[in-house]
Amino acid sequence: MNETNGYEEKPTIELLPQLNRKCLLLVHTLHGLFLFVPVLLGLWAWMEFGWFYGLLVWLVAVFAGTILLSKLKLAYIPFNQHELSHSTTAILKWVVFKRFC
Repeated sequence: MNETNGYEEKPTIELLPQLNRKCLLLVHTLHGLFLFVPVLLGLWAWMEFGWFYGLLVWLVAVFAGTILLSKLKLAYIPFNQHELSHSTTAILKWVVFKRFC
């Protein structure tokens, strides 16, 4: 806490630099995987075992993807931005920027 005015100073937000086309393609590919893999797994389970199991497999896959995104957010987004709300695309941009580009 700042002693002079009694208010906490806001943390500085680190902005993500622009990504090149190859990195953006990787971001969009990963985003598509996070969207469509649970659907494809659910459809597969539906065709093999029935609609109830398809729904359960889809739900478990969505939960697993959400947990994975949460872990990626904690690992790759700067600490002072952890409490901010980030979309799937924003999290994946940070991951691709710090890991691959």
